[in-house]
Parts: sequence; structure tokens; C-alpha cells
Amino acid sequence: MSDHFIAVAACGDIPEGKFIKVGVAGRAVILAHVAGRYHAVEDNCSHEDYPLSFGCLDGDRIKCSLHGSRFSLETGEPLDEPADCPIRAFPVKVMDGRVWIDPTA
Repeated sequence: MSDHFIAVAACGDIPEGKFIKVGVAGRAVILAHVAGRYHAVEDNCSHEDYPLSFGCLDGDRIKCSLHGSRFSLETGEPLDEPADCPIRAFPVKVMDGRVWIDPTA
């Protein structure tokens, strides 16, 4: 495992279909558990600098509650207007019952 990966949660901390907000290397990150996989994206809508953690999951997307833009949890790409810039998505690994992310990637 890369030296840059940081353990951020136990797998059991995030029920299927839910997310939590964690702080990693001075950043707010959303850690989501969807369809048996974990995803990590920055907790900030690229359209209005608004926390995505105020929104909700929509399948494998996170929806901003301010204007309705949805972002891919896999890639961070915007899927709806008005957002037109991606958010940061972080590599995730599961090891020893914990979820690890690489905030430097």
C-alpha cells in the first residue's frame, strides 16, 4: 500500500447507500458506500463552493442540495448543470476492515 494512503473509517461506520464526512489532510471529504464499493470525493460543489454533504446520494452520484447538480462518485465528473467542472475524487482501498484514501492523488 502506498505511503500516502490514510485510514479514515472502519468499513462498518458507513452503511450501504450512505455516506459520512471525514477530514483528511485538512480537507473535508465525503466517504460513500454504494453497491459494495467505497468512494471518496471532496465535499465541495464546483459550481457554488457549497458542501456536498448537505446533499444526498442518488445511486452512484452525490447530489448538491443547492442547485441540484450531481457528480459521479467514481470520477468526480459533473453529470448535471449548472456545475460544469469536476470535483476531486480520491483513490480508495479497503484493508483490514478499514477504508483508506490517498489524499495526494
